[in-house]
Amino acid sequence: MEKAIIASNIFKKYKLFNDTKDRLLDLITHKSYGEDFYALTDVSFEAEKGDVVGFVGINGSGKSTLSNIIAGIVPETSGTVKVNGQVSIIAVASGLKGDLSGRDNIELKLLMLGFNKDEIKVLEPDIIEFAELEKFIDQPVKSYSSGMKSRLGFAISVNVDPDILIIDEALSVGDKAFAEKSLNKMKEFKKQGKTMIFVSHSIGQMKQFCEKILWLEFGKVKDYGTVKDVIPKYEAFLKQWQKMSKKEREAYRSFELEFDEKLPDDPLAEINQARIDSHHPFESDDNYIEELTSRLGHIKSGRSFINSTLGETGEQKSSEGYKNNVFYIKKEATYKGELYYLLSNEPSAKDGVLGWIKASQVSSHIHVAIDNDSKLFYLKGSGSGYSREWGGKKNQVYADLESFKNREFKVDKTVKVGKNLWYRGLLDGKQVWIHNNHLEGKELEQLN
Repeated sequence: MEKAIIASNIFKKYKLFNDTKDRLLDLITHKSYGEDFYALTDVSFEAEKGDVVGFVGINGSGKSTLSNIIAGIVPETSGTVKVNGQVSIIAVASGLKGDLSGRDNIELKLLMLGFNKDEIKVLEPDIIEFAELEKFIDQPVKSYSSGMKSRLGFAISVNVDPDILIIDEALSVGDKAFAEKSLNKMKEFKKQGKTMIFVSHSIGQMKQFCEKILWLEFGKVKDYGTVKDVIPKYEAFLKQWQKMSKKEREAYRSFELEFDEKLPDDPLAEINQARIDSHHPFESDDNYIEELTSRLGHIKSGRSFINSTLGETGEQKSSEGYKNNVFYIKKEATYKGELYYLLSNEPSAKDGVLGWIKASQVSSHIHVAIDNDSKLFYLKGSGSGYSREWGGKKNQVYADLESFKNREFKVDKTVKVGKNLWYRGLLDGKQVWIHNNHLEGKELEQLN
C-alpha cells in the first residue's frame, strides 16, 4: 500500500535556560549554555494511506511534539518525516489568533492554506455552522472558552478536506454532544480512506476509532502495532503507573525500576528512606542550625539551584524544571549565615524530598491545618481546582470551574495558607483543592 507518513529516526532537542542572559549567550557565543532536553529520541514509524493511528502515552511522552512535527509546525532536530498529501492538525487553539474574531481567524487560516477569497466565502458558512458558535463568531477568540476554541479549530480543519488529519486532544474539551458530532465526522473521513493521527487520553475512543497504536514513553517508541496488541499492554502499564508512588515513578523514569505487573506496593521505601535520612539529618552546630517548620512555597523566576545537602559534598541541579509547582516545606536550616528550605512533594520532612534551596529564591506562606470537619459549599463557577493547596500551574486538575457552577462541593479538609483558606473535596471523582473565594454557602467563614 501507499505510504502516507514515514517518520525515520526523529530526534527533537530543546534547550532549557535558567534565565534570559543564558539564552542570549547561547545564541551569540560558541560556548553552550542551558540544559539539553530531548522531547523525542530516535522515533520511527510508518502509516499507510487510510490508516487511523492512535498516539498514547502518559503526559510528557512526546505525543504532541511528534504531532506538530508531522504537521510541519515544529521542525525536527534530526531525522526525516515524509508526508504524502496535505496535513491539517486540530488542537485546542492551534493556530488561532486571540485578538482576532472567530470569523477573521477562519479567513486567516484558510488564506494560509492557499484558499482564495471566493473559496473562503463558500466554506465560511459551513465552518460557522459546524462550530456552533453563533453570535460569538464575531467576538475575539481570546474571550472564548477552551471548548469554543476547540470547536472552531475542529470546524476549520475538517471543512478544508485534508489528506492527513491530526487530532490532538481536541475532543477532551467542550460538551459531549460536540465530541460525538466530531467523532461522526472523523468516521466519515475514515470511510473515505483518509489517514488520521488521533491523540487522546481516552482509551475508549482509541478502541472505538483507531486501527493502530503508537505508544510513546518519555520520548521513545515503546510499542507500535494493532489496537488489539498494544492497548492491553498500555492499559496494564497505566494500572501499575497509577499505583506507583512519586519515588517509584522517578526511579522508573531513570531506569532504576522496571515495569512489572506484580510490582510490590513500595519496593523502594526502605532504600529511599535511608537515603533521605542520611542526606537530610536533623542536626545543629555552629555552622548549621536546622528547625522544623510548616510552609508551602514555589520557586521564583530567575536562576536558582536545588542542593542534595548543605555540605561541600552535595550535588546541585537547576531548579528550572520544578517551577510553576507548589512544594511542602517542613524543614528550614541556617547554613553559614543563610536560610535554606527543604522542598518536598509530600507533606513530610522525609518523603518526596527534592532538596535544599535558598529561602530568598522561594515565595512561601505559613501552612496550617484547620480541621478535617465535613462542610458543604456551592461552586461559584470561577477559579481553578488543584491537586495541592495554594495552586500552581502544574497542579491544575481543572483549569476552569465554569462548567461546575452551582455544583455542590463536599469538603473533608480545611487548611490555611498565609491568610487564605483552602478546601479539599471531590469533584467528578477527582480530589481537588479550591480557594475560599470560589465557594459560597452558609458554612463558609473567613479566618484572619
